[in-house]
Amino acid sequence: MIAIALMLGGGLGALQAMVISTGLPFAVVLLIGCFGVIKGLMSEPRAK
Repeated sequence: MIAIALMLGGGLGALQAMVISTGLPFAVVLLIGCFGVIKGLMSEPRAK
């Protein structure tokens, strides 16, 4: 519904702006999670 309203009201540019503005914070959270997992795995002792 939101995508249809943006396409009718502002066109493709408005839809692209909405996708970027909602996806960018999620990508940052995923990157922080990846660094946390890597840091946690590096601190674990290695099995023989």
